[in-house]
Amino acid sequence: MRAGFPRALVRAAQPLAERWRCLNRREQIAAAALVALLAGAVAVRLWLIVAYGPAFVGFGDSHEYLTAARSGVFVDAQKPAGYPLFLAALHGLAPSLVFAIVVQHALGIATGLLLFGAARRAGAPAWLGLLPAAVVFFGGTGVLLEHSLLADPLFAFLQALVVYAACRAMSARELRWALLAGAAAGASFWVKTVGVSAVPAIVLVLALAAPGGRRRRARVAATAGAAALALVFAYVGVQALATGYWGYERQGAWNLYGRVATFVDCAHFDPPSGTRFLCPAEPLARRQAEGYYQYARAAPAVRRFGGPSRAPGYANSELLRFSLAAIEHEPLRYSLAILRSLGLYAFPNASEGYTPQSIREALLDSKGTRSVEPALAAYYPHEHGYAAGAGAVAALDFYERHTRVQGALLIATLIVAIAGVALLRGRARAYALLFTLTALFSVTLAAAGNSYDARYAYPAYGPLGAGAALGAWAIAARLRARSARIRASRRDRARV
Repeated sequence: MRAGFPRALVRAAQPLAERWRCLNRREQIAAAALVALLAGAVAVRLWLIVAYGPAFVGFGDSHEYLTAARSGVFVDAQKPAGYPLFLAALHGLAPSLVFAIVVQHALGIATGLLLFGAARRAGAPAWLGLLPAAVVFFGGTGVLLEHSLLADPLFAFLQALVVYAACRAMSARELRWALLAGAAAGASFWVKTVGVSAVPAIVLVLALAAPGGRRRRARVAATAGAAALALVFAYVGVQALATGYWGYERQGAWNLYGRVATFVDCAHFDPPSGTRFLCPAEPLARRQAEGYYQYARAAPAVRRFGGPSRAPGYANSELLRFSLAAIEHEPLRYSLAILRSLGLYAFPNASEGYTPQSIREALLDSKGTRSVEPALAAYYPHEHGYAAGAGAVAALDFYERHTRVQGALLIATLIVAIAGVALLRGRARAYALLFTLTALFSVTLAAAGNSYDARYAYPAYGPLGAGAALGAWAIAARLRARSARIRASRRDRARV
């Protein structure tokens, strides 16, 4: 047995050695760099597990997710059931908080590897796939969210799976990859509402760039779309069987109402019958952020209905009627509100929503951690959340501040990604379009239906990084071609 083990290990390593010899020099360098990045990503996560174990639970949403996982995945009126279902499945395997966090860290690493593979399939140099992988492996907000009981890491993984499967579908003759892309998009909708934003992106790209003629491309795109819609409708059906409610979130319109309340002017708008009480009393110049109108006791909807968790069933339809009418009446102000929220991803401002800094502070908040402890102990007996220490918080603060994607870096990344869509041709352009649209659709839908929150951007940074990698490749190719033309022109003039 002992003598056979080394021989078995050698036999297992032989295919890897053969594949390594088949790579050219640049591909070998890229593979070695990926291994180095992977080792660094594992080291960062081990640091969190050892120094900040078992998990950050100060963020308020963790309480709702734990309660839903223990009491019924559809009990929360504002949050989808996907993440509580995920926690319940992990709990069935091992009722351990540490196990759940280790799985989430593994999902973070898998997300980076999927995006590396997706970028590689575009035909760009192998090393360019390292950019989206590095963004996911080391982005501070993402790594901290992996170490918490929040839905974002699971959603980021599913979105990366959508992108990777769609990339495979653009070069595969069979339909299984299109089916997987659609299924992953539908599954992500179970986790977060914005998961549905991936559906138009993959359907459009597959309709344009899947292999074969027009009819086959349409069939591939339809397969992806049908798989996604099947899981969307399955969510509605399963929830109806469990609760009797036919829909997505029983009080989901509170998010849209919070967005609308920041700009609606009831002096020039006649609300639907019976909804005028939802008009904010403050002048436009002194409006509060979205969260105020969703949860503050003095906000109009909360005064009438008692907040989303206690509101009667009809409150959702009242809020939805008011919000849609306001948007129809003031589409320009609605568009400007969305653009303002999108701008905050580059230049965060805590006045509207959670910035990277305020997310870190909320995760480590001692009061929030204490409030979650009873629900945590009920689901994971004898386990507790991380209690912050001053020195440890300083180290975490330093890491998170120096690994953010925002400001000029985010703007440059977006410009380069868009340049890739404009400059590339053929199948490579389709890949660039997929990466960029996936990122933009996700954050834009979040801004349209809720508010700015750095958590919404974190899953988009990986696909956007993949788009920027292709954009950099396209720009470099254009510059080399131009340089070659200039040199050729000079040689021609010299001969004359």
